[in-house]
Amino acid sequence: MTNYIGALIDELYLLGIKHVVISPGSRSTPLSMIFMEGDFKTYINIDERSAGFFALGIAKELGEPVILVCTSGTAACNYLPAVTEAAASKIPLIVLTSDRPHELRNVGAPQSINQNNIYNNFVKHYEELALPKDDELYYRYVRTVIDRSYSMAMALPKGVVHINIPLRDPLVPEFDKLDFTLSRRKHTYNFSELYNGNDYSLDVDYSKYQSGIIICGVDTNQNYFDEVIALSEKLKVPILADPISNFRSRESKNIIYTYDSILKNEEIYSELKADYIIHFGDIFVSKPLNKFIKYNEDVRYIKVAPEFSYVSSTLSITDYIVAEEQKFCNLINYNLSDCSYLDKWINLQSRYTKNIDDVAEVETIFEGNLIKLMEKSMKENTRFFVANSMSIRHVDSYFRDKYKKNIKILCNRGANGIDGIVSSALGVAQVAENTVLLIGDLSFYHDLNGLLVSQMEGADIVIVLINNGGGGIFRYLPQSKERNFEYLFLTKHGIDFSGLATQYNINYSLIKDYEDFETSFEKAIESKGVNLLEVMIDSKESIRIHKLITEKY
Repeated sequence: MTNYIGALIDELYLLGIKHVVISPGSRSTPLSMIFMEGDFKTYINIDERSAGFFALGIAKELGEPVILVCTSGTAACNYLPAVTEAAASKIPLIVLTSDRPHELRNVGAPQSINQNNIYNNFVKHYEELALPKDDELYYRYVRTVIDRSYSMAMALPKGVVHINIPLRDPLVPEFDKLDFTLSRRKHTYNFSELYNGNDYSLDVDYSKYQSGIIICGVDTNQNYFDEVIALSEKLKVPILADPISNFRSRESKNIIYTYDSILKNEEIYSELKADYIIHFGDIFVSKPLNKFIKYNEDVRYIKVAPEFSYVSSTLSITDYIVAEEQKFCNLINYNLSDCSYLDKWINLQSRYTKNIDDVAEVETIFEGNLIKLMEKSMKENTRFFVANSMSIRHVDSYFRDKYKKNIKILCNRGANGIDGIVSSALGVAQVAENTVLLIGDLSFYHDLNGLLVSQMEGADIVIVLINNGGGGIFRYLPQSKERNFEYLFLTKHGIDFSGLATQYNINYSLIKDYEDFETSFEKAIESKGVNLLEVMIDSKESIRIHKLITEKY
């Protein structure tokens, strides 16, 4: 517990917060005592209602967050009047309420009430921390919570954030073990906003670095293609383009679309070590890219977005810049000459692309080859809706928009669920001329009822159904080697989807081979109504071919 709370308090210190108002109590013991060990200006105010307004006054004058600390129970309730005023006045406060651990809630334990979201809509941001654990990952996690909360307090309009902190006995810290430096990043977190024409500069001298990376994550409606490509050309860095960023439809040798497969080879990480990362858009599909970012945990990781929304499951962001992407790109004026790092990525992509083409000769129907055939036959400006699970991962690995048809990829990546995919794609088809859906059998089954709307409202859509007989994605995961794997995870359903032709009055085809698929797909995209092409896949063979591509590389 000691260094978990120490990491929390140290991160507040590193962010430049100096004023802490404490209302004494038992459950808040570790917070109060460890704050006293840091370099803070502390104030004791016995009554929490008074303490809240006292902190508000300091924050109002300074224009920066002040910390409030209290014990559990009704102590937290007494902050509400000051929290309400701070919210209305747009004053930044960080409220740290101590709480009973989960096992002492709703059982009549003293000073235990429901403190979750106790301030409701008066706070900009609320989080409840995990119970303390002395572990490096937990130290990094709690620092990230503080960074995220600080950013929310300071992002315009400024306001209140609330962090609820459950704590178990014993509550007295072990000061002989206290080390504020544990899990400190090499680079202190920086939050900046570029707005209303304000001058902006980032403390990164790009001229010193040759190995930068631009990541373009999910952003289906973005309009900063040209500016990001121009930035990559100025800095001589690769653009790792998630399929849902739609950068793969753009012309630039700097766009790397094979990174997911390249980064499956961890032996190459040292060669590709970066000095900094600039991230546009939201999350990205690739797990190997996540692993590579963790490998680069000591670099500047700069997230750029027009509003604050922390997206980094690796807890890696060191600089969050609230700015329009185009404006950020245009403000960086370095023109570097060394292309050696960029050339590494370009050469790796060239080699990997050749591997894909070599393996394409296999006669077994393989998802990668199907995607290449779809890419070849799709019309200009097609809306390519892709389901989650294996479908989007195969598109990540094998889709490149080789023919530059401005194919726009769409996917429900917010919560990454497999439900509602058919309905979402049919919604797109209502407002777009050419729509293609790539979906797995379980995702398709989850939303079969969605097909009904196509009969009620009409729809022109091609659905490519990849049927591997169940949860084929689980064959890629560690549990595939455990007992009861097939029963628990593969979910073999045995559904005959051909009956949908009668049930929903759609056009159905069962694909025999690649030639049949290409002919049927080209015919389907020229046809009206719902056209369902079902392709049977051997998931074991699919894994073998996928590994053949990456291992050959």
